[in-house]
Amino acid sequence: MLLKKEFYFIRHGQTDYNLSGTKEDHPHHIPLNDTGRSQAKNIEPLIASLPVKTVCCSPMERAKETKNIITPRLNALHREIEDLGECTALVWETMTNLGPGAHGRAVDPALSFIYRVAKGINLALLQPGPVLIVAHGGVHWATCCLMGVEHEWLIDNCVPVHFTVDDSGQWRARKIG
Repeated sequence: MLLKKEFYFIRHGQTDYNLSGTKEDHPHHIPLNDTGRSQAKNIEPLIASLPVKTVCCSPMERAKETKNIITPRLNALHREIEDLGECTALVWETMTNLGPGAHGRAVDPALSFIYRVAKGINLALLQPGPVLIVAHGGVHWATCCLMGVEHEWLIDNCVPVHFTVDDSGQWRARKIG
């Protein structure tokens, strides 16, 4: 379902909504908080050292702000992809309650979100690579679900993950940095 090409993924920096532990839908325009900006600045040197050719980003403010902080030294194309936007709280709860392998058991609207993410990831992977995707926890979860990777599906803010395909065609994921 996903194009088999190496890429990097980063969940946006911390926001006040992340801290609140709220299970409500997050507004589209949530900025990073001071910790989130600091997290992004701290990983910028690592991101600058990666062989990234294209940066694809969610249209949500927190992802765009993270992208702008972590990529100033990258000589890369930048592309905003609508399908990399975050899911609703209901979708998040449904996906995480289903656990790994959820794409085979998910119900709408979770299944619709997972398929939207597949479309967004594939659009990103059609760009010159390696690609860096800056998005959200729900997008990371759905991506791991689609790949069936053995990896922490819940990642913290600003934790870079390198997705690769091994010689047998299986996806692998590892945190870097």
